[in-house]
Amino acid sequence: MEFPASRQGALERLEGFLSGAPRYAARRNHVLPGHPHVSRLSAAIRHRLITEAEVVEATLRRYPFRAVEKFLQEVLWRSYWKGWLEMRPQVWQHYTASVQRKPDDGQARAVAEGLSRSGIMNHFARELLETGYMHNHARMWWASYWIHHCGLPWELGADHFFRHLLDADPASNTLSWRWVAGLQTRGKTYLATGQNIGKYCAPEILAAAGGVGFEEGVVARTAGGEEREDESASPLEELPAECEFRNGEKTAVVLHDEDLCLENSPLANVRPALVLQFFPETDSPLPAPRAEWLAEARADASRRATEHFGCPVQGCSSREDLLRESVQQGVTSLLMLQPCVGPLRDELSGLSEELAGCGMKFVRLRRKWDSVLLPHASRGFFPFWNKAGRLLAKSGTETLT
Repeated sequence: MEFPASRQGALERLEGFLSGAPRYAARRNHVLPGHPHVSRLSAAIRHRLITEAEVVEATLRRYPFRAVEKFLQEVLWRSYWKGWLEMRPQVWQHYTASVQRKPDDGQARAVAEGLSRSGIMNHFARELLETGYMHNHARMWWASYWIHHCGLPWELGADHFFRHLLDADPASNTLSWRWVAGLQTRGKTYLATGQNIGKYCAPEILAAAGGVGFEEGVVARTAGGEEREDESASPLEELPAECEFRNGEKTAVVLHDEDLCLENSPLANVRPALVLQFFPETDSPLPAPRAEWLAEARADASRRATEHFGCPVQGCSSREDLLRESVQQGVTSLLMLQPCVGPLRDELSGLSEELAGCGMKFVRLRRKWDSVLLPHASRGFFPFWNKAGRLLAKSGTETLT
């Protein structure tokens, strides 16, 4: 398995995948060695080495909408989850607080390390630890096993995924785990069964793993009342999708892990004095597969930013670094693509006020794709898709870029 960690690699992977895109709907749920029927672009899309708009545009350039609708839906699930959480940041705050309160006991560690009573779940657990990847269907099975078979807190399972997955996304990961637990769609849980696993998991994988190995007849139960936090939606903050650059301003641009392709973003035409690449330090070291992938992707983004903007790229590992470098360089405006709800947004909380105190402007922008689509995620996915799908079927990405 390879998960491209450069923009060029992602574009090449997309081109190679598209020949099988019309067969995606029939094949996507089958878990096979090497995962040949999925794009393996999820990490590149999540960090926007390649954008959702580029993937959709390339797909619709080759095929009619109906022939690839299921693949397009899967691409837009990520935007849906982002929009849903963006309008409900309190759900993210509740989740992160819950992770801190839940004890990481021995059973949770055993299941996470692939030492449970289920052979196939152990296989998937080890695959995640070794590669940073787990097939989407297997993620559903594994999350169901964790919650409903093992009785473990969904928050700890979500946190485990978020620390290890190459494509770890705050919205997609958190809300998918909530869905399996019966919280995202109230009362609707997801329960993995041996029959379903036997249907979609390759026999050779099952045999090598030692079979399914968990009890049938388990009853899925929605997580308890303590999880019923406020889910009221707030309007999406309006941010510009275009940047007005004024001569005489000394500008710095922030490059971060949420969007590693500034050269085709609303910041593309800016002429900054420097680029500040922001990758904050974490409390504990990232697992090796994710750390190695991110290091390669960040290096690729830094190289492309240097070539595009023609100015130095300076690494910053904290908000204080961003502020200090901006002050030392005499920056008057700091420009950044707004990260969605998640750890990076949390890390940057308060930066606007700190910059203002130093006489600097903080300008946040949002890609047009996000500005148009995210507000439609106020309800469930299919009302969202009815609007987004109509846009794509009618005019492709023309109104979204």
